[in-house]
Amino acid sequence: MRTALVLVLALSGPVPTPPGAPGTADAPPGRPWVLVQADGTRVTFEAPPQERSGRLIGRLHGSGTLVSIPTARVDGKATERANAPGADAATLAVPTVRPTPGPFATPPLGDRARMRTSAEEARRILENARMGTPAPTAQPGTTPTVVPVPEEKAPTDNQGRGEAYWRERAGAARGVFDEAERNLAAAEAQLQAAERSYLGVGEAERNGFVVRVIEARDIAEKARAEHRSAKGRWEALLEEARKADAFPGWLR
Repeated sequence: MRTALVLVLALSGPVPTPPGAPGTADAPPGRPWVLVQADGTRVTFEAPPQERSGRLIGRLHGSGTLVSIPTARVDGKATERANAPGADAATLAVPTVRPTPGPFATPPLGDRARMRTSAEEARRILENARMGTPAPTAQPGTTPTVVPVPEEKAPTDNQGRGEAYWRERAGAARGVFDEAERNLAAAEAQLQAAERSYLGVGEAERNGFVVRVIEARDIAEKARAEHRSAKGRWEALLEEARKADAFPGWLR
């Protein structure tokens, strides 16, 4: 159904209604006044509208809004019947006001909106969105750009020396240190055994005892010196690796 053109006008005072204006028949006292347009649309006023320059001007029943309707759109006979005594009270209902879209609301586009893609294209887009966007295919006659992958470099210390360098040095120094510990343990055990051996009663036995103890002490002292040296070299290597920011695991 078409909507009547409604214009809001400001009036400084009442305008007299010429006699015989279409759609201005007096309504029964105490009842709203109904205007019927040529297309069947009904507009309910608080009172009979005033005619001015080919327009009917009055206030809507219920809201009090001042509106103007061209007289050419008024069905005079239908209006007279609607306002005749005994007319159906249903015709006096307040007209339904169509809600105005808010500042952020989007009115229906109706048949003005058209799909710019086919149904098959729409299904393909939705499927790609669900499965993940595939890699774009290269256009004919073009060479795809290959992005070089940076080569992963092995970690090094602050001097550029890697794990192999430190493992080789640590293996040699640790081997010498471990061997020195074993030799020292053996020399200490041999010295204790010599000092606890039987002295004997004869001079030859006593001389043999003294010789064995002296030899065991010499061997133990030599083992202690070698152990101190190997331990010092090992600790010096650990300190050097620490200053070079080498990983501790490279020396284990």
